[in-house]
Amino acid sequence: MTATTVEPKARKRRRKTRTKNISHLPPLVASEFTASQIDLTPGKEHVLCPTCENWTPVTGVLGTPVLVPHHATPYHDGTTTPRRCSNTNRRIVLDTASEAWRSELDERTEVSASVASRRATKVLPKPKRGPALTPVHRLAQQGPQGTPALNRLALLLERARHAVDQHRASCPLCKVGGRCEAGRALEVRAAETEASCTIAREQLHRQERQPGGRAAAPKRRSDWAAVLPAVRDADTRRTSVPVAPGRSEAPAQAGTADVPTEPEHREAYDHRQAELGKRYAQRKSSLALPA
Repeated sequence: MTATTVEPKARKRRRKTRTKNISHLPPLVASEFTASQIDLTPGKEHVLCPTCENWTPVTGVLGTPVLVPHHATPYHDGTTTPRRCSNTNRRIVLDTASEAWRSELDERTEVSASVASRRATKVLPKPKRGPALTPVHRLAQQGPQGTPALNRLALLLERARHAVDQHRASCPLCKVGGRCEAGRALEVRAAETEASCTIAREQLHRQERQPGGRAAAPKRRSDWAAVLPAVRDADTRRTSVPVAPGRSEAPAQAGTADVPTEPEHREAYDHRQAELGKRYAQRKSSLALPA
């Protein structure tokens, strides 16, 4: 009869590390950790080690709570010479109840979610704006180097007026006394150029009245003398342009008898002027009254 041999059975090991060694470092306090740095779930107590910043289990919760022995590197680190953390077997005072920790964690999670919902998920770039339009009062200060700004504006004004006259002579609506969109745009451009010329002329007079401005007057006169032939040529060409009949706002030219110099209805004109005078007197008297 063959005797049967009984194989030895391994002894069941303990789940948690049992040791009587206690670190000499002062104990940690659970209340000094934030709700996201500690986990007080019953049976799963963990804390973020302040030294190695690894999540470390807490053993001996019912007796003397300490941090279990652990390495300074994470468990998935493939280093061949792991080093034990200095917080091994360090005591921790659990002075925070699990219910209070849970409520604080929920509150922090709710606040974080509300803040994240208020932030934009996508940054929209602002559209790039083009260069700003030059104001009318600064047109007189611009111009090519070596070219007087007033002379340049005078030439531009002649061109604008010539364009207005040519449009009035060719447009059927403007011939009969109306005004089309193109004609209105040309007139507005001519008015703006004329205003720029006026501002430039005022600036020139102001500079001449200054102590150091009279020294530049001979140079300006020579510049005007240089462009005088071109101005005379432009005046000659402008006189040759026919003026549309019935346009009282057209400039008067030599040899043109169709341009009216007196109002067509004298009584209506006098009545209108009287009304304007009354309104002006009323406005002046209202402004003169003390507040």
